[in-house]
Amino acid sequence: MEVAPGTLALSIIFGWIVLSTVIAIMAGILKKFSLEEWFVASRGLSFIVIYFALAAEIYSGFTFLGLAGWAYKFGAPILYALAYFVTAYSTGFMLTPYYNRIARKLGLVTQPDYFVTRYESKWLGVLVAIIGVVFFVPYVQLQIGATGIIIELASYGAIERTTAMIIAFILVAIFIFIGGIRGVAWTNVLQGILMWIIAIALLSVPFITFGGIEQMFRQLEMVSPQHLTLPGAAGIHGIPWYMSTLLLCTLGFWMFPHLVMRAYAAKDERTIMRSCAWMSWYSVLAFPIVIIGLYAVLMYPELVNPDWAVMWTVRDLFPAWVVGLVGAGGAAAAISTGAGLIQASAGIIARNIVQRGFWPKATDIQTAWIARFLVFIVTIVALLLQLYAPALLVALLLMSYSGMVQFFPGVVLGLRTKWVTKAGVASGLIAGVLVVILTTYVWSNPLQIHSGIWGLLVNFIVTIIVSKMTKPPSEATIEAFLEEVATKP
Repeated sequence: MEVAPGTLALSIIFGWIVLSTVIAIMAGILKKFSLEEWFVASRGLSFIVIYFALAAEIYSGFTFLGLAGWAYKFGAPILYALAYFVTAYSTGFMLTPYYNRIARKLGLVTQPDYFVTRYESKWLGVLVAIIGVVFFVPYVQLQIGATGIIIELASYGAIERTTAMIIAFILVAIFIFIGGIRGVAWTNVLQGILMWIIAIALLSVPFITFGGIEQMFRQLEMVSPQHLTLPGAAGIHGIPWYMSTLLLCTLGFWMFPHLVMRAYAAKDERTIMRSCAWMSWYSVLAFPIVIIGLYAVLMYPELVNPDWAVMWTVRDLFPAWVVGLVGAGGAAAAISTGAGLIQASAGIIARNIVQRGFWPKATDIQTAWIARFLVFIVTIVALLLQLYAPALLVALLLMSYSGMVQFFPGVVLGLRTKWVTKAGVASGLIAGVLVVILTTYVWSNPLQIHSGIWGLLVNFIVTIIVSKMTKPPSEATIEAFLEEVATKP
């Protein structure tokens, strides 16, 4: 009896998700449960695991669908993403050794822990935690939305999007609950292997239809030349927008709390530095996704949702088993990234809002259990937001970056100066976030400069001015941090 294409594809997708869940759970139950284990894998992840954990942040739901969606809708401006995939890891090569070293010496397990310890203020840690979680939510929402789109389209409509999102992220919540960051990291390894296969398959698309990539671009030049140059098809993403968005993502990437926790989890400084050094090569896998978006401009000029470009193309050109494999890869990309975001969000709330904020008597093991149960709450909130307040995937990602980059002054000035203060950092954070909101929803990207950069500029100014007027932390704390930074990796 012949199996329906949708059934075959759906079986492959959910088979892969179930396999990932089992591996993540096994990775967790084989280790003794503790706060350090659940949060940062007892600081023992190897180069291969860290490498693929970072790769999952490149190949997320944003990359798999959003890159193609923006290439389809706007064209050349999406190339900022391919550029920052390289520049962000160059920044990480310089910054992450300090994360790892200071975390080991001072017992840091979350990003807000850095602010608590460096600035001697648990309430600054609470502020950082709240801002981090608020701007995390759009990123989690992005992964959930991407998962629903991928599974619905890859299954030829055999399962409805909402049902797919709910089933997938219930499984995600379960394996995060048990496996913690170690379980998330091992699902990243599985995803990374599958991504290489899918990228090679997708690169064949312009050859199948047009005989080559050059021929496809010549056709696009005749049909829609504005897709090939700045300011793009919409005429609103010129050089100032491109450069400011590239800068935003370069500086903002290593401000994301879950990535800071990846650096904490590496077994040593060399491991995280090697991972960053090699990550630029992984970014080439995003190139076929952009090609697919531009291909869809020619083949599907009336596509209802730009984020459908990849799956629409794959369904047209490949048999059902390949569609299922690509769908599995796309779902794995979104799920593995979403899992890391949810785990970090739950950890930050438990550690920095509960234990170090409103319930200081909570023990480490109690805090770890609180984080476990918060996984389900964070997942449910993100699911509800995606169901009732969806948005274009890249827009969600850039909103997250605009908020996260506001941590940059507090991190970098804390590593390099003696005079920066908790009052300065807190004031700068609040001012920066307010400017981001205003330049996003009131005056959208003034002078075509991204809202996150406007926020960062104001943030730096306010941080410096207020710090010069207020008292810095104790000399002992300052020297402890600067001494670690002065030591060569």
